[in-house]
Amino acid sequence: MYTLSPLEYLDSLLIDYNLIPHKSAFTAQETAEKAHIKGEQLSKVIIVGSGQKMSMVVVPANYLLLQTDLARLLKSPDLTIVPEHLFADRFPECEIGAMPPFGKLYNMNVFLAKELANKEFITFNAGSHSLLVKMHTRDFIDISEARVISVGYRPLARTGKRHAASLRSR
Repeated sequence: MYTLSPLEYLDSLLIDYNLIPHKSAFTAQETAEKAHIKGEQLSKVIIVGSGQKMSMVVVPANYLLLQTDLARLLKSPDLTIVPEHLFADRFPECEIGAMPPFGKLYNMNVFLAKELANKEFITFNAGSHSLLVKMHTRDFIDISEARVISVGYRPLARTGKRHAASLRSR
């Protein structure tokens, strides 16, 4: 079964976007640093699930997901952060952990942090650990049918550590 690559998907929808190449990086904070982008301007995708249903949560790279708060918002008490090995096969055209937040392409709901929804542009992995997509946020929301949320995440504490853990639950 052939799946469109993230860039083929954008092209098929006639969406304007820019590509930002960078040295290979595997965490959102490291990607922001190598792409010379502030953490608040780069988005990261976290896959959450409840039962067999998986969704994408898109937050700034310098934010933590608050699993308990998000579960309460989504009225899904058994919501968990899904480990990469359990969803990697859903993104055959992407490197593991570098999937773009195109929920419709992967049959997933998308939840977008309000802080990202309020920006003119959104930047995220293009399916690779060395390439980012930058596009108009309005276009992203339109094609992803993202639901904007304002709880379930918070900024990383500034502790002076370069790479704080990015996923925690309360």
